[in-house]
Amino acid sequence: MKQKIALALATLLAVPALAAEAPMAVLEHANGTVLVNQGETFVTASEGQALNPGDRLLVMAGSEAALAFADGCALPVAGGSLLEVPEASPCAGASVNLQKVQPLVAQAETESEEGESGEAAKKPANTGAIVAVVGGVALIAVAGGGGSDNDRPVSP
Repeated sequence: MKQKIALALATLLAVPALAAEAPMAVLEHANGTVLVNQGETFVTASEGQALNPGDRLLVMAGSEAALAFADGCALPVAGGSLLEVPEASPCAGASVNLQKVQPLVAQAETESEEGESGEAAKKPANTGAIVAVVGGVALIAVAGGGGSDNDRPVSP
């Protein structure tokens, strides 16, 4: 009899501990570039990833995502949005902190060596930088070839 009481007591004590570890939401769907910040930096998010209150989900332009909360509530997140996971489900009345983010695109000019005589020719490069300012933090992505504004020739 004492063993049954001890087992029942241990089971009752374990249930709240398991409930405390359950995530607030799960990333149910991610299409395109979806990033999550669960601490200091944004990293690529994956479907099925657990999300807790305060985590930030960044859905880049042209992408989409959807969260599934523990109570069955679903929350779609459109591209170009930053969402902070709330303390409770939106279906339970929690307010959702969702911000639109606008990317800025810039192009840089670089020098490239071209021509039969090896002369340096100035030519625009296919280099671009995308900057998204989110909550005072600039996220920067650079693509394309390298270059320099240094006008001095480099010897071989």
